[in-house]
Amino acid sequence: MRLSRFVTLFIGLAAITACGDDDPTDPGVPPLAGVRFVNALSDTGAVDVAMIDQVNWSFSSIEAYAYRAGSEHQPIQAGARHIRVFPNSQNAAIASTVLLDTTITFTANTKYTLLLTGSARANTEAFVLIEDTPPATGANEIALRVFNVTPAAIDAYSTATATTPIAPPATATGVAAVAPSAYVVVPTGARAIRVTPAGSGTVSASAAGPAAAAPLPGQLPAAGVTSPGTAFSVYYFPAGVPGSVTAPATGATSCAGATPLVSCNPTVVWFVDRVPTS
Repeated sequence: MRLSRFVTLFIGLAAITACGDDDPTDPGVPPLAGVRFVNALSDTGAVDVAMIDQVNWSFSSIEAYAYRAGSEHQPIQAGARHIRVFPNSQNAAIASTVLLDTTITFTANTKYTLLLTGSARANTEAFVLIEDTPPATGANEIALRVFNVTPAAIDAYSTATATTPIAPPATATGVAAVAPSAYVVVPTGARAIRVTPAGSGTVSASAAGPAAAAPLPGQLPAAGVTSPGTAFSVYYFPAGVPGSVTAPATGATSCAGATPLVSCNPTVVWFVDRVPTS
């Protein structure tokens, strides 16, 4: 792993923390954007992501993110930022391999997802930049949308549980490949997303949304389908590529005999776009 890079990052952040408000050398806070990383690279192992143009106001601890894993939104300095993706490994020769080297421009006061897509085997890795700007919600409402990471269009149904039978109309219809649906505003309460191929009644994958624990006195509410003001992006990921660590059991060349720790089937994962503020 690139230990020296992350030690440098820690030292830089510590220096910021040490500067008091009265320090005449304090440069202040620059224009910021919020950025989340999601790994949709289905044919390789975990990855690390680093902003290499500066230490301050860059990603912190985007390390060892496996397929389908994602970070929280982190504050970064807005503007054009130089980003690299590396394989996560204890082997220095592997860990120094650059999977993706690119520059992306972020607008201040905007939240984004950086979705890593493509194929490591075909050397077609790329970032898809997605704005995470959910609509306003009412007193007993949440917002959600579906993001389709697969190469074929899908329909998505919002149901009470992950086993509730689906029925038209779909909540999101014909969501294109590697694209989001529009946000919809729905009542709070138990909720799941069930996904089918576009125009099909056969469910490919389902997952219930997380419920929020009751806040303690004086505590802000947590994000959840039962917590008004929450917003979600619900990602639909394809199965891992056979023969890679994202799919089959150790030593296998197909998904036969795969363990629950790997993804030989399409998967639905809920990500929080907005946490309630009151």
